[in-house]
Amino acid sequence: MIAGRSDLPLSREPSVRLVPWIIALMTFLACMMLAGALLLSDLLGQWTRDLSGTATVQVMPRDGETAEALQERVAKLVRLLERRDEVASARDIPLDEIAELLAPWLGTDAPLDGLPLPRLIDIRLADGQTPASLDSLRTMLDNADPDAELDDHGTWRQEIAGLVRALEYLAALGIGLVALATVGIVIFVTRSGMAAHQDVIEVLHHIGAEDSYIARQFQRHALAQGLRGGLIGLVLAAGSLWALDRASSGLDTALLPPFGLDAREWAILAAIPLATALIANWTARRTVMRSLGRMV
Repeated sequence: MIAGRSDLPLSREPSVRLVPWIIALMTFLACMMLAGALLLSDLLGQWTRDLSGTATVQVMPRDGETAEALQERVAKLVRLLERRDEVASARDIPLDEIAELLAPWLGTDAPLDGLPLPRLIDIRLADGQTPASLDSLRTMLDNADPDAELDDHGTWRQEIAGLVRALEYLAALGIGLVALATVGIVIFVTRSGMAAHQDVIEVLHHIGAEDSYIARQFQRHALAQGLRGGLIGLVLAAGSLWALDRASSGLDTALLPPFGLDAREWAILAAIPLATALIANWTARRTVMRSLGRMV
């Protein structure tokens, strides 16, 4: 018997014509969930890199304090910080930069002169700093100015990291459920095909066909359907991601990084159709071999 020949007209069944589209939907959902997890991971990595080795001192204005007096307090703290071994550099953030940071919420034309805005000092920490070093800086600031507070962004980074990790686990769970749904679809279609062609299968058995040969008939069919549906789903996902990338191009990059995947991440997404086809191939073989075993 020729290995590449098909003795079962599996592709002629009307019921199987929808299978590639169902697999395409499953692949599309898996690609979008995986892309979301990858983008979240990139976002966390960028924020972590940007905030690594930095801290911010927030200087609150006092009741009735003039802008000049507040500026003198800030300048004094900058000088004190620059003398510390834990600090590589300290910079007073001008009010116009603070206004740019607040622009997404207050607008570009919002009057800030009358608002009791805190002043900010951007700190670049020296290499090799430990939590004890930050505690030492906090003690110095408390002694120099009780209205100055040091924020090392640690709590904020931990909360964001926890949220992103939870979303990544949710995406992994979703991908697992999609894979299980794909397995269920292939099992149902394979069993339906075996039931519809039971007479042909029995004839093949009588003329000496082995179970593995019959299983290969279903395997090739399932592999082709899985690959076809996987490629359709990948194309749909790629189009959706491209559309989201174009739609997000006008967003403020100070709030969000560029929305897009790199070459490595696209390669991971491109492997999903192959994985889908292999899952369909393996599932079809297991289903056929187990069913034929019960028929003996």
